[in-house]
Amino acid sequence: MKESGRRRWWALGAMSLAILAVGVDGTVLSVALPTLSKALHASESDLQWFSSGYFLVLAAAMLPAGLLGDRYGHKKVLLISLVLFGSGRRHARFRRRWASSWPPVCSSASAGRG
Repeated sequence: MKESGRRRWWALGAMSLAILAVGVDGTVLSVALPTLSKALHASESDLQWFSSGYFLVLAAAMLPAGLLGDRYGHKKVLLISLVLFGSGRRHARFRRRWASSWPPVCSSASAGRG
Protein backbone atom coordinates (compact mmCIF):
# COMPACT_ATOMS: atom_id res chain seq x y z
CA MET A 1 0.00 0.00 0.00
CA LYS A 2 1.28 3.44 -0.85
CA GLU A 3 2.15 5.96 1.84
CA SER A 4 -0.81 8.20 0.89
CA GLY A 5 -3.17 5.23 1.31
CA ARG A 6 -1.89 4.60 4.85
CA ARG A 7 -2.25 8.25 5.75
CA ARG A 8 -5.86 8.20 4.62
CA TRP A 9 -6.60 5.24 6.88
CA TRP A 10 -4.95 7.00 9.82
CA ALA A 11 -7.01 10.13 9.11
CA LEU A 12 -10.18 8.06 8.93
CA GLY A 13 -9.32 6.44 12.25
CA ALA A 14 -8.63 9.79 13.91
CA MET A 15 -11.90 11.28 12.67
CA SER A 16 -13.82 8.19 13.75
CA LEU A 17 -12.38 8.43 17.27
CA ALA A 18 -13.21 12.14 17.47
CA ILE A 19 -16.80 11.51 16.39
CA LEU A 20 -17.04 8.63 18.86
CA ALA A 21 -15.84 10.89 21.69
CA VAL A 22 -18.49 13.50 20.91
CA GLY A 23 -21.23 10.87 20.60
CA VAL A 24 -20.29 9.12 23.84
CA ASP A 25 -20.11 12.48 25.62
CA GLY A 26 -23.64 13.35 24.51
CA THR A 27 -24.87 9.94 25.69
CA VAL A 28 -23.13 10.25 29.06
CA LEU A 29 -24.63 13.70 29.52
CA SER A 30 -28.11 12.35 28.81
CA VAL A 31 -27.66 9.47 31.25
CA ALA A 32 -26.34 11.82 33.96
CA LEU A 33 -29.30 14.22 33.84
CA PRO A 34 -31.28 12.57 36.70
CA THR A 35 -28.20 12.66 38.96
CA LEU A 36 -27.52 16.28 38.02
CA SER A 37 -31.12 17.14 38.78
CA LYS A 38 -30.88 15.73 42.30
CA ALA A 39 -27.41 17.06 43.09
CA LEU A 40 -27.99 20.59 41.82
CA HIS A 41 -31.73 20.85 42.48
CA ALA A 42 -32.07 21.81 38.84
CA SER A 43 -35.39 22.46 37.17
CA GLU A 44 -36.50 20.81 33.95
CA SER A 45 -35.51 23.95 32.09
CA ASP A 46 -31.99 23.76 33.52
CA LEU A 47 -31.73 20.10 32.54
CA GLN A 48 -32.78 20.96 29.01
CA TRP A 49 -30.02 23.54 28.86
CA PHE A 50 -27.41 20.98 29.92
CA SER A 51 -27.85 18.99 26.74
CA SER A 52 -29.13 21.74 24.44
CA GLY A 53 -26.31 24.11 25.32
CA TYR A 54 -23.73 21.48 24.43
CA PHE A 55 -25.28 20.53 21.10
CA LEU A 56 -26.20 24.13 20.18
CA VAL A 57 -22.62 25.33 20.57
CA LEU A 58 -21.32 22.19 18.84
CA ALA A 59 -23.57 22.77 15.83
CA ALA A 60 -22.76 26.50 15.68
CA ALA A 61 -19.01 25.79 15.74
CA MET A 62 -19.01 23.30 12.86
CA LEU A 63 -19.07 25.76 9.93
CA PRO A 64 -16.38 28.08 11.32
CA ALA A 65 -14.26 25.02 12.18
CA GLY A 66 -14.55 23.83 8.57
CA LEU A 67 -13.48 27.25 7.33
CA LEU A 68 -10.53 27.32 9.72
CA GLY A 69 -9.62 23.80 8.62
CA ASP A 70 -9.53 24.91 5.00
CA ARG A 71 -7.34 27.89 5.84
CA TYR A 72 -4.93 26.50 8.44
CA GLY A 73 -5.06 22.74 7.93
CA HIS A 74 -7.58 20.16 9.06
CA LYS A 75 -5.16 18.30 11.30
CA LYS A 76 -4.23 21.41 13.28
CA VAL A 77 -7.87 22.46 13.70
CA LEU A 78 -8.91 18.95 14.76
CA LEU A 79 -6.19 18.83 17.42
CA ILE A 80 -7.10 22.28 18.74
CA SER A 81 -10.77 21.31 18.82
CA LEU A 82 -10.04 18.14 20.76
CA VAL A 83 -8.01 20.12 23.29
CA LEU A 84 -10.88 22.59 23.73
CA PHE A 85 -13.36 19.73 24.07
CA GLY A 86 -11.21 17.98 26.66
CA SER A 87 -10.59 21.13 28.69
CA GLY A 88 -14.30 21.94 28.81
CA ARG A 89 -15.15 18.41 29.94
CA ARG A 90 -12.31 18.42 32.44
CA HIS A 91 -13.56 21.68 33.92
CA ALA A 92 -17.07 20.29 34.23
CA ARG A 93 -15.83 17.02 35.73
CA PHE A 94 -13.38 18.25 38.34
CA ARG A 95 -15.38 21.16 39.62
CA ARG A 96 -17.03 19.53 42.64
CA ARG A 97 -19.24 22.17 44.22
CA TRP A 98 -21.48 24.25 42.06
CA ALA A 99 -23.46 27.07 43.63
CA SER A 100 -26.16 26.83 41.00
CA SER A 101 -26.93 24.84 37.89
CA TRP A 102 -25.65 27.46 35.41
CA PRO A 103 -21.86 26.95 35.77
CA PRO A 104 -22.09 23.29 34.67
CA VAL A 105 -24.30 24.38 31.78
CA CYS A 106 -21.60 26.82 30.71
CA SER A 107 -18.93 24.12 31.09
CA SER A 108 -21.02 21.81 28.95
CA ALA A 109 -21.40 24.50 26.31
CA SER A 110 -17.66 25.21 26.39
CA ALA A 111 -17.01 21.52 25.69
CA GLY A 112 -19.31 21.83 22.68
CA ARG A 113 -17.20 24.58 21.18
CA GLY A 114 -14.38 22.06 20.79
